[in-house]
Amino acid sequence: MLRRFILVLIINLILYSSKGLAAEVPFIGYGAGGYNGKLMIFSIPGLELLKEVPIGVDIHAHVTDGKNLFAIDKAQNVISIIDLSNSSVKKSIKLPDYFGPSSIAISKDGKSVYIAGELSGKVASVDVASGKVVTLDIKPLPSSPNFVALTTDGKYCLVSDYSNNRILRISTSPFKLDKELKLKSPHGIAVTPDGKSALVSSKFYASIIFVDLKDFKVEMGIKTGAVPLDVIIDSKGAFAYQSQHASSEIVKIDIAKREVVGRFSVKYNPSSISITPGDKYLVSVNKFSTGIYDGLYSNISENGGTVTPQNMEVIELASGKSIKQEAVSGDISDNIILSREAIKDASLKGKSEFIKKGSKPDVAPKEGVKISYIPADDRPPGVFDADDGAIEIRLKALSYIFAPNIVNCFKGDTVRFIITNIDEKALYIDKPDVVHGFTINGFEKQTNVLLPKGVSAVVEFVADKKGTFEFYCSNFCGPVHHEMRGRFVVE
Repeated sequence: MLRRFILVLIINLILYSSKGLAAEVPFIGYGAGGYNGKLMIFSIPGLELLKEVPIGVDIHAHVTDGKNLFAIDKAQNVISIIDLSNSSVKKSIKLPDYFGPSSIAISKDGKSVYIAGELSGKVASVDVASGKVVTLDIKPLPSSPNFVALTTDGKYCLVSDYSNNRILRISTSPFKLDKELKLKSPHGIAVTPDGKSALVSSKFYASIIFVDLKDFKVEMGIKTGAVPLDVIIDSKGAFAYQSQHASSEIVKIDIAKREVVGRFSVKYNPSSISITPGDKYLVSVNKFSTGIYDGLYSNISENGGTVTPQNMEVIELASGKSIKQEAVSGDISDNIILSREAIKDASLKGKSEFIKKGSKPDVAPKEGVKISYIPADDRPPGVFDADDGAIEIRLKALSYIFAPNIVNCFKGDTVRFIITNIDEKALYIDKPDVVHGFTINGFEKQTNVLLPKGVSAVVEFVADKKGTFEFYCSNFCGPVHHEMRGRFVVE
């Protein structure tokens, strides 16, 4: 009996070491880590961290062709191509300056990707092999192309533009705007497997909108919940799932019947949601963990500054029950889930927690900047000449604006941003532990800081290039997070 036990143990060890992962890990998740600049690889349903892959500054979304993963960096305007066989970056493609990518879709053959440039008002078509980038200006300005999805035949990409309350239909060949459809506060988009319909979350109208793709018109809308964000469809095209950010639930929608058939509570305030292959589990990224993981992080500085981590939660779809919830590092904005059998990376062996108790929030490395945190600055906002010759820019961050939201300086100036989160609670969702972020696209390695309450972030660097650079909130702070933006003008 003992010999048999030892033999089984040896066989399991051999299998574990050769395949990299034990059989109790049926799925692997790849999370775009946001402000930590990393790809977060984890087990499902266990939510154990398997590996972190440093990529850049603000990893915002990704797609896969089964062999590679394509991740976009909103701050650096870069596409990183990660080889799934070893979880390492094999190639990078530079997007135009100021582009500010927020969402990405990939063609069925994996030869092209399409990217929504939220900060620039552009959409890009990228040839993967050559790295050639073609951009399309989305007018009238300002426009905010935020989410992108491809039709099943690959002929069109659908793009939501929240600044102009519309969905754009863009031909992929030739790459040009084909039509637009007026639709209030569009957010996430998903296309049914049969290619007949697109489902669009209408963020501030508590609805999901069914769009007939043949005639490109609104078929109908149904009320779903408070502040719907993401929408996904199962592999059979039978059910859609929509995250309800304000009411902290996932809504299940029968696509054929056009009606809500289920609701799953999560803790708290979900944004991105994903389904495992075979539709067994749903993984929800919950942006607030109020009262759940208090004290897990240490303060961001000796002067204070409390950051409560976000979390992920696994829902078993057959029962609708939550079976696992874990605090996660960074600001995960998107997850891709693959079956374990599809992953050949033998380095995915170790399992650990995303966050070790007492650690500080993990933020991407900086260059050419001095950063500190001081007690909350209560002086009025604005741009001032400091006694030491620096340009002092005092910003107030609150739901969901920066004040002032346009600041000016000259090339060569030493600028000292003093940024203070003055929120008491996050607007619309009543969360007291709201943390904003601050990143300037174009000065991303000098900025990208967290803004917890009770302290002010002091960010000092030389404005060494001319241009108009968008700054934005780089930590999900509530329903109007995407709209929390401003401009840094260097003359």
